[in-house]
Amino acid sequence: MITKDFEIRVRYKETDAMGVLHHANYLVYYEQARTEFLRSFGTTYREMEERGVMLPVVDVVMKYFRPARYDDVVTVRITLVELPAARLTFDHEVYNAAGELLNTGRVVLGYVDAATRRPCRAPADHIDLFRPYFK
Repeated sequence: MITKDFEIRVRYKETDAMGVLHHANYLVYYEQARTEFLRSFGTTYREMEERGVMLPVVDVVMKYFRPARYDDVVTVRITLVELPAARLTFDHEVYNAAGELLNTGRVVLGYVDAATRRPCRAPADHIDLFRPYFK
């Protein structure tokens, strides 16, 4: 497994009338963490799409424990669960500044050929990025 942490500040526009982070925005934070996770390994979604591979979300499961509020700085801990083959599976945990667990979730993305929109295997170079961490 590979785990990385990313900090995000809750913006006003992401909250509801009570000043609480709207539940749908956890998915946005998950995506932001995944984007930065891939970037930290020297690749981006854009580069993958330019090479003909897309990564749509195929499954999401989430649990909420405590609210995040406007202007809180939260830490999104993202873990790549297994070496990719035809899917990428990420676990996410969101913590507040006090270290309290706010939310957990798992997101599964499937590799898809951009031209045919059919499932495909992960490109070898993408697997090679993560292989050293799964020995």
